[in-house]
Amino acid sequence: MAYDDRSVKPMSASLMRARIATRLLAGLYESVPTLMTSSVRLMVELPGSSPEAGPPYPFTFAVSPAWCSGVEGARLVGSGKLDIAWINPSVIATMAYLGKGPFRRSYPLRALAVFPSWDRLAVAASGNLGVRSMEELKEKRPALKVSVADNDCVNFAIRALLKAHGLKLESFTEWGGSVEPVVRPSNPRRREGIVSGEIHVVIDEGIDSWGQTALEHGMLFLRFSKKALVKLERYGFRRATLTAGRLESELLGGIEVVDFSGWPLITRADLPDELAYHFVSVLDRIHEEIPYDFAQVPPMSSLCRDTEAGPLDIPLHPGAERFYRERGYL
Repeated sequence: MAYDDRSVKPMSASLMRARIATRLLAGLYESVPTLMTSSVRLMVELPGSSPEAGPPYPFTFAVSPAWCSGVEGARLVGSGKLDIAWINPSVIATMAYLGKGPFRRSYPLRALAVFPSWDRLAVAASGNLGVRSMEELKEKRPALKVSVADNDCVNFAIRALLKAHGLKLESFTEWGGSVEPVVRPSNPRRREGIVSGEIHVVIDEGIDSWGQTALEHGMLFLRFSKKALVKLERYGFRRATLTAGRLESELLGGIEVVDFSGWPLITRADLPDELAYHFVSVLDRIHEEIPYDFAQVPPMSSLCRDTEAGPLDIPLHPGAERFYRERGYL
């Protein structure tokens, strides 16, 4: 059995050090995020294991949204280079599990939980352009300044969206315009450009950070063609409407775009069941204290099932599922 002296002292030396270490890591990330923007590697002794069985089981928990929460993150987890990671959005995990979209093979991914994060991938254009759809934009070919995302979570999706409409990013420069990439949807330059009218088109997710500002300054969300939506569904995306209480405008009218919701916490099928079980048991204990990309603290029952804000199309890890069922969350 693993050493445990809690019967002698209220907190063992190992627990003391664990708490100190985790707080130091969190503090390091908050103080100098450029120094630690990747992952935390932990060594755990599985319940019931013995010292003779070998060293503690190592697993790597990725925390960086910069390089391991998108397509590359799903590949890293699927291939065993990372053990646990958040993926954004849920559809990336689904595509990796099915071997669709940007993935040439399927990966044995499993979910530990899915965190709610309502979002859409959409295109907004200046009302002065006189276009209401992607097809009209393609027909007019105006010279535009386009603000577009440039990160691993959304690059592939933007290119797929444009390709489904017979376009590409280079089309905008061919029309005499320019493309300005930003890493985050909330980039101040984008907001300033929307307000001043300098930016004519925005193509991105992170709707909460720029969508309402766009509407308030005369931009319109463009309708996708029906053929394009079918192509995008075949590629692996879900379609969804823009109207879900997040954007206030009578002009939306149930416009269908691409669903970009959810932050699934994923692992592989071969993660030990006991580790997965205890991992989500800790999540259950702290889930009301941790931050969410959501207006309210979600109930635990919503973290283990498919919801609008947290799509879940891959299986739960058996260890995690056992915990959720034992607690009555499933």
